[in-house]
Amino acid sequence: MTQLIITNGDTAADLLAAAGKTGTILPWRDVLHDGPIVGGGLEKCSAVRASFLAERFGLDPVEVAADFAARDAILRDHTAYDMVELWFEHDLYDQLQLMQILSFFADVDRSEGLRLVQADDFLGRQTAATILRFADRARTLDVDDLDLADLLWADLAMPTPEPVVRRLDEPSEALPFAAPALHRFLAELPSPQSGLGRTEATALSGLTDGPQSAIDLFRRTLAAEEAAFMGDMSFFLMLHDLADAETPMIAGLDLLSSPVDDAERYGRPLSLTEAGRAVLSGDADFVRLNGVDRWWAGTRLKGRTTWRYDRDALRLISPQASAA
Repeated sequence: MTQLIITNGDTAADLLAAAGKTGTILPWRDVLHDGPIVGGGLEKCSAVRASFLAERFGLDPVEVAADFAARDAILRDHTAYDMVELWFEHDLYDQLQLMQILSFFADVDRSEGLRLVQADDFLGRQTAATILRFADRARTLDVDDLDLADLLWADLAMPTPEPVVRRLDEPSEALPFAAPALHRFLAELPSPQSGLGRTEATALSGLTDGPQSAIDLFRRTLAAEEAAFMGDMSFFLMLHDLADAETPMIAGLDLLSSPVDDAERYGRPLSLTEAGRAVLSGDADFVRLNGVDRWWAGTRLKGRTTWRYDRDALRLISPQASAA
């Protein structure tokens, strides 16, 4: 029996191979919580993602595009495999990848031979001796699973977060980690009190008691998560956005173009600016001070009036209401 195994990245792929899993093992390399998500099919989204990732992370655009094309070609060749087994975790990073892959299988009308191994712990923290313990949880995926993922992926690609919020109001037993992950994703929208997303607010709060390095802030921020999902470079680039803003929130972070390596740049102490303290206390608003230009899935957050999310009331606030 030929088997395709798809998982969340190279670490998990290497562990599965070391544990004795055979067949083609495909790591799904994409931080879908960072940057745009578009509909229109796998290759269209990949082209947009590759361009964004190359620019955002300073990568070679030709190499990134080639990596995505090779990945997508393996998925397109799914009929060569009797079994496709998906190994994914409970966190936002993995759940977005899972939605994209299941949406693909919904589009090509394949449910036969699909199995999901859904872990409630981090695959990358396992060893070759422990990672297969999750195999006991493998279950066959059905049309309901694929339909739900397809709807969620289409909702994410829409130009406002409203469809995601409406879908989360509908109870579903399929894909049990999808709803918590999307609730966490909504918390990355600017808050009505400060204009900061949850990760931004947690990072800045880590500086209230005194200077910290970006590396230490990353560790502290991840420790505050129920299901950590953000990698170090996504986090460090978020800090650059806060430090390089028109009204900076952070002092002490070198520009990316400065001639120092990452260990030195992100090991230096950072401190809050007065504006950063004012934003954290609710006396100022980051978006109103600086504007914003970033993507939340298919929604472009741009300008000084944008979508917000009240994390206490679990309520989406439109740009029109946030301007009032």
